[in-house]
Amino acid sequence: MFASTAKPIILIIEGERNMKKALKIAGLVLLVIAAMIVLLLVVLAHKQSAPKKYWEKIQTSAAIEAKYNALGGYAVASKKFDAPHDDRDKDENHFVVWYPKETGKYPLVVLVNGTGIPCSKYEAVFEHIASWGYVVIGNDYGTNWDGRHPSETLDFALHTEELSKMIDPDKIAIGGHSQGGMGAFNAVTEYENGSNYKAIFSLSPTNPALALELQWGFELATDGQYAYRLDKIGIPVLLAAGTGKFDSETVSPLEKMTEEYGELHTDKVMFRRADGVDHASMLYEANGYAIAWLDYYLKGVKENRTAFFGDETEISSNVRYQDFCSEEAAK
Repeated sequence: MFASTAKPIILIIEGERNMKKALKIAGLVLLVIAAMIVLLLVVLAHKQSAPKKYWEKIQTSAAIEAKYNALGGYAVASKKFDAPHDDRDKDENHFVVWYPKETGKYPLVVLVNGTGIPCSKYEAVFEHIASWGYVVIGNDYGTNWDGRHPSETLDFALHTEELSKMIDPDKIAIGGHSQGGMGAFNAVTEYENGSNYKAIFSLSPTNPALALELQWGFELATDGQYAYRLDKIGIPVLLAAGTGKFDSETVSPLEKMTEEYGELHTDKVMFRRADGVDHASMLYEANGYAIAWLDYYLKGVKENRTAFFGDETEISSNVRYQDFCSEEAAK
């Protein structure tokens, strides 16, 4: 007599089929979630651009933030340039530049836009930074996470005579919001001209896990896949996000920000805007400190150090912010 093995074999086959079906369903769910996140990012980007003269609406009692929240002393102008055609973007693309009208050599800031939002949607941010004596350039490509277009933007600024004559090539920084926040990181680490940068500010950057779900990353589907490599950054980094639902639960959760902060081995600052300020508003809510950061590292305004470093920093006692951390790298 031999025991029948038909039933166990059937159960095993059925189990494999169920497993494959479950994996397909899980994959579809992740795909739908990713698509919804992209759609939400696009909607928020277009709905919540930087308001005109936003600096007049932000109230703070902190001295350094109050100083830089205001419009600077330079009268500014702007100009739009055609960018090279790119097969990944169907529409004509442009570089947008804001700069002081007064003739001179100024530090350069490459500003990296978020998902689906052209620079023209937050020209107030360009105006604000430029008014403090900076040439500010950005692009209106919809895809910036990989740093490619920001790298091209920097090359355009440095090799276009009309712009290069007003730029101090030894004083260059980069900043970005949302997808542009991670694009700023990658522009520094993934491209040869990234060595030109002297400082970064990143506002509500897409966290690495979410970025990879959205297929924003390098060496995808391999053991070595990554969204960005913070440990490769050797210049000062300001990292900020909001405490609203979308930032806290999806784009820049505190746990993820803390991990990112820990991967940095340079001068670094991390904080979140209190009072439930959310993702889209971080495009402009912390720009007082972003400009103070630029002035400290690009212009050598030494008193700005007290906003970020030391035993009694301004941000740590500023009720507009929470979850503050900072560290100066060993010299």
